[in-house]
Amino acid sequence: MKKSGLGKGLSALIPTAGADDDESGLTHDGVSTAATVPTPDSSFESVSVADIEPNRYQPRRVFDDESMAELTASIQEVGILQPLLLRKVDGGYEIVAGERRWRAARRAGLTMVPAVVRATADRDSLEQAIIENLHRDDLNPIDEAAAFHRLMDEFGLTQHQVAMRVSRSRPAVANSLRLLHLPDDVQQMIMDGRLSAGHARALAGLGDRQLLEQLAMRVVDEGMSVRQTEEMVRTLGDVSVPDPDRVDDPVVKPQDAAFLEVEQILSDRFDTTVRVHSRGRKGRIVVEFADQDDLQRLFGLLGG
Repeated sequence: MKKSGLGKGLSALIPTAGADDDESGLTHDGVSTAATVPTPDSSFESVSVADIEPNRYQPRRVFDDESMAELTASIQEVGILQPLLLRKVDGGYEIVAGERRWRAARRAGLTMVPAVVRATADRDSLEQAIIENLHRDDLNPIDEAAAFHRLMDEFGLTQHQVAMRVSRSRPAVANSLRLLHLPDDVQQMIMDGRLSAGHARALAGLGDRQLLEQLAMRVVDEGMSVRQTEEMVRTLGDVSVPDPDRVDDPVVKPQDAAFLEVEQILSDRFDTTVRVHSRGRKGRIVVEFADQDDLQRLFGLLGG
């Protein structure tokens, strides 16, 4: 099934994108077999591994060692069943899609690899590389956020325009971009998989970076849930840095737990932060919006 909302350059180059799978169905880079079928502006070639260079616009900065080892073993056994997608550059070729296969081929000792070579300009290559990688399920949250930022920086796009290009909601893009403001150590925890994006978004509201780093370590060490992290941040607020060993665990009362569950349901429903505040028998619900476009989106969801 074709995904909607892809950038024009990507849709022209790669008609269909898919999930990560084995070499027999989809490529290991999340590109369907249709993506590597030669077109009038392309050719099928056997290319020297040494003549290929990675895409300088590649958003992915981390390649999982375990999955790379599995892919290398697969290529050693059966070879590369899906060609790489390349474009010609001065003195060689640049990868548009298939960097994991190229890296694994080098590890496996291959000297030549099958490839579809297509003509594409630098600007199109940037768009194609970023958006193609953003449609992969295993891209870590920091690389994803950096890719969103790159699209905005290189193309002058707004958050809303980026969201439309990559088939995401604008709040999802905004929340992702917030991760880039976290301290480097915390970003590394996310890239390593020790801290989830949900935990990081909960911590991102803290203005004190030293406190943020301390609490991030505590979340990892104690195995806190995202909801526990949100409650801890809400309880502490933007306060002076305490000794992390002296920070008391927030106490969640039964009625508070019910409100937290409602908050989670509404936040998921509206794809934004929702807070429920109670005073006696009365209360209020606060729904956050980022801009006028986001407000119109919420208005539509509410039946307005």
